[in-house]
Amino acid sequence: MTAGTNSGPDETRSSHADLLRLFGSNLIVIGFFTPDYAEAASTFAANLIEHRVSHHLYACAKVEGGWRAQIFQKPAMLAVARRDYPDAVLVFMDVDCSIRGDISKIVETRGDVALRVKGRAVGRGYALKFSSRVIVVMPTPGGAAFVDAWNSECRDHEMGTESALVPTIEHSAGGFSLAALPLRYAGMELRDAPADAVIVHDSIHDPQRPGWAARKGAEKLFRMARNGAFRLTTGQSYDERRKR
Repeated sequence: MTAGTNSGPDETRSSHADLLRLFGSNLIVIGFFTPDYAEAASTFAANLIEHRVSHHLYACAKVEGGWRAQIFQKPAMLAVARRDYPDAVLVFMDVDCSIRGDISKIVETRGDVALRVKGRAVGRGYALKFSSRVIVVMPTPGGAAFVDAWNSECRDHEMGTESALVPTIEHSAGGFSLAALPLRYAGMELRDAPADAVIVHDSIHDPQRPGWAARKGAEKLFRMARNGAFRLTTGQSYDERRKR
């Protein structure tokens, strides 16, 4: 499926404090932000305007709890966007993402839904994890089924948004089809993104997550110490042992 265009002129309008600009494309970037993230959302909107990408970033009230509590609003806001734009290809992104070029080819997928699939070795097996940082939802019955199922899993079982993707996808047989999003569109961290990445993410400079970089640094030091101790006693690192 490829992105089409409408014949109407560029459209700009505001609903409350939403950030909205439509350029006549049926591909619309969707996101949401709380007051704490208004500046980041404004920067993201300017980035999207620079590349003439239609977008609707929804202004939401801050719910009780910290940063993790806020992201529980993701599937609910995606459901709102699906109702607002039933015929559009929706590309849901975190507002601390940015784009560096043409994203129109992101819709060239055979699935109703496309997102990043991450894998890592665990013991003798392999574990998969799904990222909600960038999600493409097609205007199909399957796309609508995914939005409903993800929203239901988060609401009924009080799971984190990405944890809830696992049962959502596990129980998807006959409901919707899934595609893995190419890494260049997956919103990877700047330090990890491939050279040709079009969508990137920068958590380190996020003012709403102070200590993120420090925490990651502490985790790295812990792993180094653990691997060193394991190597002294077993002759191999902890990470090597887990991959066996």
